[in-house]
Amino acid sequence: MRGSRRLRQGSISFLMELYARLRHRLRLLVRSEHGMALPTALFATVASMGLAGAAVMSSVDAQRGSHRDSDSKSAIAAADAGASVALLRLNRYASALNSATPCLGLSGETLVLTGVTGDGWCPEVKGTVGGSSYAYRATPLAGGSMNVVATGTDGSVSRRIAINFKTTTVGSVLSSAGVIGEEKVSLVNSVDVRVGVGTNGNVSLGNSATICGDIRHGVGKKVTYENSSKQCSGYTTTEGNATLPSVSTFIPTDIATNNHNKRLAKCTSKNVPEDCGLDTYSSGESKSAWNPVTREIVIANSSTLTMGGGDYFICRLALVNSSHLIMAATAQMRIFFDTPENCPGASTTQLDIGNSSDITATGYNPSKGLFNMPGFYFLGSTTTPTYINFKNSSNGNEMVIYAPNTHITMDNSGIFKGAMAGKSVTLNNSVKIEQDKGFKPPQIGGATLYERQSYVECTGPVATPPNANC
Repeated sequence: MRGSRRLRQGSISFLMELYARLRHRLRLLVRSEHGMALPTALFATVASMGLAGAAVMSSVDAQRGSHRDSDSKSAIAAADAGASVALLRLNRYASALNSATPCLGLSGETLVLTGVTGDGWCPEVKGTVGGSSYAYRATPLAGGSMNVVATGTDGSVSRRIAINFKTTTVGSVLSSAGVIGEEKVSLVNSVDVRVGVGTNGNVSLGNSATICGDIRHGVGKKVTYENSSKQCSGYTTTEGNATLPSVSTFIPTDIATNNHNKRLAKCTSKNVPEDCGLDTYSSGESKSAWNPVTREIVIANSSTLTMGGGDYFICRLALVNSSHLIMAATAQMRIFFDTPENCPGASTTQLDIGNSSDITATGYNPSKGLFNMPGFYFLGSTTTPTYINFKNSSNGNEMVIYAPNTHITMDNSGIFKGAMAGKSVTLNNSVKIEQDKGFKPPQIGGATLYERQSYVECTGPVATPPNANC
C-alpha cells in the first residue's frame, strides 16, 4: 500500500511538472512572432505584384490608346490629302475630260483619261503621303458639281470622308472678298478695310484696325481682335476654306510669244522694232523703262509710264520714288508675272511700289459707271517665295492683284481700290482698302474651276455607292 501510494504521488508530480512546462511553452509561443514573418512577407509580395500588374496594364492600355489616337489623326489627314489631290487634278485637267472619258485615273504612275466603272463612279486612285496612304473615288465630271470619297489609312486605322466640289471662276472668288490671303490676313495699326476679307488661316486685327465687311476664316482657325480693333456692325463672320485657283489655269497658253512687251521697247529708228515706243515714258525717247534681257520694268524717280496694250509677260515691275504707272483709257491691260525660276537674276519682289508712287487707270471713273483697271497676275512658285510690296503713301492705286503663291505687304498710309488675293496679306499703319459702289472684279479667263462646298466624315461601313453611310 505504501509503495503504490508513492507511485501515485510520483505520477502526479510528473504530470504537474509536465503541465507546468507545457503551460510555460504556450505562453512563450503566444508572446513570440516567430512563424508569422513568412506569411506576412508572402501576402505583401502578392499585394505588391497585384498593384504593379495593374499599373503596367494601365500603362499598356494608355499607350495603345495614344498610339491609336495618333494613327486616327494621321488617317484623317491622309484622307484629306487624297481629296486635295483629287481637287488639284480636277482643276488642272477638267478641260480634257469629255463624255467618253469623264474620269481621271492612274496607269502606273501616269495620270490618264478613263471611263467609269460598273457602279457609275470613276476608278479608285491610290497614293501615299508621309507614312500614311490614301485612296479616293470620284463621280464622273457632269454639270456643276462633283463628289469625292477619300479613305486615309495609318497603321490599322482607316478614316473616310466625303467632299462635294462646286464650280467657280477666278472672278467669282474675288467677288466673295476684296482681300484674300490664302494662309493668313494680318491688319495692324489703324488699318481700314472696307471690303470682305477671306482666308483659310487666321485673321488678326491689332491696334485700332477695322474691317467693314464680311470675314471668312479657315476651318479650325479664328479671328483675333486686340487693342480696340473691331469688325463693323451688320457684317458676318463665317468659317470655311476656299481654293485660289492657279494663274496657270487661265493664263494664255501662248503668252511667252504672243504679248505686248514690244510696246515697251525703245525705238532704234522710226517704228523699229515694230510697235516700239507705243507705251510712252516721260523720261524721253532716249530712255526706256523696259529691259528686254531681264524682262523688268523699272520706272525711275518722278517718271511716268503710260501703258495701252493688252497682255504683257514680264518678270518684275518696280516704281521708284514718286513714279507713276498709268493704264490708258481704252486699254484692257493684264500684266502676267513669270515664275521666279524663269527669271534668273531678277528680284523675288516682283512688284515693288516705292515711296509716293502709284498705279492708276484713266478709264476708271465710278461716277460714270466705268471701272476698268489693270490686272496683275503672278504665277509665283511653290518652292521660291515671291513678294509684292507697297511702301509709304503709295496713294490712289486702282488695280486687281491675283497672286496665289505670293506674299502681299502694304505699308504706311497707302490707299488701294480694287481687289487683292495672295498667299498671305499683311497691311500696316493706316492702309485703306476700298471698292467704289458698283465695282465688280473681272471674270479673268472665264475658266471653270472647282472648290470645296461641303465636308463630312463617313461613320458607317463601306458600301455601294462609295458615299453610302456618309
